[in-house]
Amino acid sequence: MNRYTHYIWGVLFIGLSVVLFVWDVPIEYLRGMLSGMNTVSYILYVLILTTAVVFMPLTVMPLIPVASGIFGPLVTSILSIVGWTLGGAIAFLVSRHLGRPLLEDRIDLSAVDTLIEKMPQRSHFWFIVLLRVTLPVDLVSYALGLVKNLSFASYIAATAVGVSWFSFAFAYLGDAFFTGDTIVFLELALASSMVFGTAWYLLRVHKGDK
Repeated sequence: MNRYTHYIWGVLFIGLSVVLFVWDVPIEYLRGMLSGMNTVSYILYVLILTTAVVFMPLTVMPLIPVASGIFGPLVTSILSIVGWTLGGAIAFLVSRHLGRPLLEDRIDLSAVDTLIEKMPQRSHFWFIVLLRVTLPVDLVSYALGLVKNLSFASYIAATAVGVSWFSFAFAYLGDAFFTGDTIVFLELALASSMVFGTAWYLLRVHKGDK
């Protein structure tokens, strides 16, 4: 996958958020359409996130502010954690049991090998959390599935923790757009930048120590 792809989707996410902020017709329409279908719409949202992780070319970043406007930021955050963790679990199991031959046509295995090389001899919980904070859920999930000494239980726990910050951050950033709360938006954007920067720095330090 081109390394600039996620930057492009990030720009699209911001652009869609701005459009939805100044034009609330799509949100009102979706809210009315989904009213009384909470359970069904929750399941659908989780399945969309799960599918986006398993099939890596897909992305759901533009969907998060929409979901936040419909479900509210707290519910959206929780559903995002569930969806990304479930998708990560499926990708991990596919990689673990079907291995490299299946992945060769879908994933840049040189990037996967680079991730595996960075893994400590004993897979540390917090190392996986840092990967989740700094790298896309999909690629990391497939890469970690090839690490034979990593237990599934440890992987799932670290994944759930690792995706939590940005699940909440993206949902509440979308809510801040809709409510016009500039202060909250700027605070969350700054905090997210600090979280990402810190995790990235810690990974770089770890790489330098290997």
